[in-house]
Amino acid sequence: MVNVLKNVSNSINAGLETAFYRLGVFVGTYPRRVLAGTTFVCALFLLGLMRFQQESRLEKLWVPQDSDVIRNQDFVKQNYPAVFEQGIMVAVKLPSGGDAGALEAANIKQLYQIHTEILNSLTVYDGRNWTWDELAYRRSSSGNPWISSILALWEFDGNVINNLTTDDILAKVNEPNTLMDPWNGGVFELNSSLGGIRFSGPNSTMIVSAEAARTFHRIIANYSFDSGSGEEVDARFEDWAKKFHSIGLRGWSMFREVTVFSQFGLSEEAGKAIQGDIQLLSAGYILILAYVILNLGRYNRLQHKVWLSISGIISTGLAIGVSFGLCSAFGLFYGPVHSVLPFLLLGIGVDDMFVIVQVWSEMSNEEHTTHTVPERLGICLKRAGVSVTVTSITDLVAFLIGAATILPALRSFCIYAGIGVLFDFLLQVTFFAATVALDAERIDQRRDACLFCMRLSDDWRPFSIEGRWLYRYFKNYHVKMLRKMPVKIGVLLSTLIVGAFSIYAATQIEIFFDFFSFLPSGSYILDYDRVSDKYFADGRVRFDVYVGNVDYTSPSTQGKLDILLNNTRSDPYVSTSIGVESWFEGLRTFNDTNVTGSNFYPSLNNYLAGPGARFGSKLNYSGTASPPALLASSFQATLVKLVNTQDNIKALDSVTAAAAQTFDNGQRSFAYSRFFLGWTTDKVIDQELVRNLLLAMAAVCIVTLLLIANIVSSLCVLTCVILTVVDAVMVMHYWDVTINTVSSVVLILSVGLAVDYSAHIAHFFMTCHLKTRQERVDASLTNVGVAVFSGGFSTFLAFVLLALSSSYVFTVFFRVNLAVVIFGLWHGLVFLPTVLSLIGPASHAELKIADIGGKGDAELDTVKKPAGENGLPVGSSDPAEPKSLPSPTSLTRPKTPAWAESLGGPGDDGDERTPQLV
Repeated sequence: MVNVLKNVSNSINAGLETAFYRLGVFVGTYPRRVLAGTTFVCALFLLGLMRFQQESRLEKLWVPQDSDVIRNQDFVKQNYPAVFEQGIMVAVKLPSGGDAGALEAANIKQLYQIHTEILNSLTVYDGRNWTWDELAYRRSSSGNPWISSILALWEFDGNVINNLTTDDILAKVNEPNTLMDPWNGGVFELNSSLGGIRFSGPNSTMIVSAEAARTFHRIIANYSFDSGSGEEVDARFEDWAKKFHSIGLRGWSMFREVTVFSQFGLSEEAGKAIQGDIQLLSAGYILILAYVILNLGRYNRLQHKVWLSISGIISTGLAIGVSFGLCSAFGLFYGPVHSVLPFLLLGIGVDDMFVIVQVWSEMSNEEHTTHTVPERLGICLKRAGVSVTVTSITDLVAFLIGAATILPALRSFCIYAGIGVLFDFLLQVTFFAATVALDAERIDQRRDACLFCMRLSDDWRPFSIEGRWLYRYFKNYHVKMLRKMPVKIGVLLSTLIVGAFSIYAATQIEIFFDFFSFLPSGSYILDYDRVSDKYFADGRVRFDVYVGNVDYTSPSTQGKLDILLNNTRSDPYVSTSIGVESWFEGLRTFNDTNVTGSNFYPSLNNYLAGPGARFGSKLNYSGTASPPALLASSFQATLVKLVNTQDNIKALDSVTAAAAQTFDNGQRSFAYSRFFLGWTTDKVIDQELVRNLLLAMAAVCIVTLLLIANIVSSLCVLTCVILTVVDAVMVMHYWDVTINTVSSVVLILSVGLAVDYSAHIAHFFMTCHLKTRQERVDASLTNVGVAVFSGGFSTFLAFVLLALSSSYVFTVFFRVNLAVVIFGLWHGLVFLPTVLSLIGPASHAELKIADIGGKGDAELDTVKKPAGENGLPVGSSDPAEPKSLPSPTSLTRPKTPAWAESLGGPGDDGDERTPQLV
């Protein structure tokens, strides 16, 4: 089995090396054509942006589209169109506002003043002004506008309200009989309009004060989907909501604060959070560009890499554009979490760029002086290509696995990311490689690094060869430190202890998501949420039980309606303190006669014209049709107080099961609330997360096994990835990040990022020709450790400014990826080298010699193969370059110039490469 795996891997690696060598020679021969061609192709893909569409609707982003809750929502939308939208206002009394608080006469009068201004405001829509009477939602054509407020007790009559005393108000709310709502009909829900109610004694029902008052104003809504914003919009309601917010937030003398809420305000504030922080992306690009410029070259006029650095960033930007263009062309939507894609792809692209440049700079002086630029680029891509391919394929496979999820936003995001990673890889080995060739030509021609049209004089000498500080650190400090046995023991123990602690933390992390988390700090919607939670939240959620188009006149159907009502009332998660009111029970009580058969519709018409008017919104009923048709009905219930996500899921399962078991044979009954959408996501999010993480890690193992061709090395890489992800979950737990839709996306991304920090080291370790494990580990850290660290640090720079963001998406992305980068670099540059130095397998070259000589595993460490400092065979810089591919004759082989020879051989820092080559 091992030999089969090795043969398969050797075939794959040999084929990749040959392909990359040929590609490098081609790109190096025609760099300008490659640049023009790749840019043109990317421009074509960008045309797909003409079909770009956003999506912001919760049910389209995070709810499985084949779930029952989506089917139920479609039924509700079809039978109960969103006929109204509302603005909610909470006014909190001043500390010195009187003993009765919000019930003081002065406060009630100012509340009426606010109400009057809202009603007098004009809404501009469709070229004209709309008055409140035209916009107001009514339960019936002849009914009052639906407004819920303490003011409804006096029917919003200004003459009465302005003459009220505090005693009058307290007497009204303390009436001995059931308090009725003369404006809207039915029982007046005092707890809905007043918050922070205080009674005269512990067991008393006498109200003496209230801290806050709440009002609801409802207007007719007419929504349509806008693909540009990805939301259901109603321009008329938006204009009204803006004026409503302006009035409420103006500042009122009798109240400490007035907070407002509307669905429009929620969407607007959520959008501001991300749009306001997009500027951080530009700053992140500038930071990375500065870091790349400082680290790719040396600080003199010839060897600086400013344009090469810029081309690397441009190639990543092109990959991002192609991802957006292709996905838009395929009809994939762009959601709120997609805003982190540029940061992700930037980090991955820069990592590949560093690997390519690192391999180029580590090529020997002989290779640079005896080969043409195309040949040198072929050698570079041959060595770097397989390593870059390993990480790119694992990233791509991880994202494609994520695309198999049932959550639409995660699926769309993973496809965007997968295409971005694929083209990031393709552009690095074509577009960026072409600029590497042009930069090499520039150096050979002694042209200025910035003003490349300017040729340096013959007597110019570089003033410095500084700039390789990371290389010197790894060679002179990092490698030497990891050779010490006490350090190895400390590394293993600390990693295992942190890993065990992280596993425990992972079992304690909470599954929870609150849409208000998407809002920026300081949002007026958050102020409303804070005040509403303080004075009005009791942890209870209302839901409706719906019945479809059944024969309501049938005694059998009416019997099932009774069973459905009783099942709902007896459900352990339905509140018994808040009654369940049914239109059907009210109908029978009102008529006090048989309402079956031909009596049903006349009785229903009479009931709805009288006390049943408040149930009009619960019925999809056409009483004027011939014959009358009741297409759907519903009644409302309230859940008990729910404490956490697990309670939510249990309540969801319980009430939906109780509602669904009553009707059969194609007849439908179900429980539904908009809260059920989010709870359905909570129900599956942990399963989806675990599934995608396990599949992604399995893909990492398979891909690394095929390309690295060693079980031990592949398992070491997988262990590093698992430890990095688990450590990131531990950081989430202690940094107030729960398992939710956003953090799940970022965790799945972390698999792709984490593998980059380990796969490069493991791949070089297996291909290195040095003798002992420790020497191969040293060579791996010296040759690719700098690239790995630079890739990780550049990824950190890409998102570090997100620490300043007020967006929940960006904040979670920063916190999780900070942990991934820190622990990923630790496991890739410290833990993995330590493990490989102790139990690492023999290299492929050693195994080949052992096979030829008949040596056993015990003799592998005694196999000797001459090698240079970088772990490649001395005198055979790349003996396996394809002989059938001729070297370009149009280019002459460069000679080491006098200015470079004047700098001597190996530098003081132990670098044996001629500075010209860097």
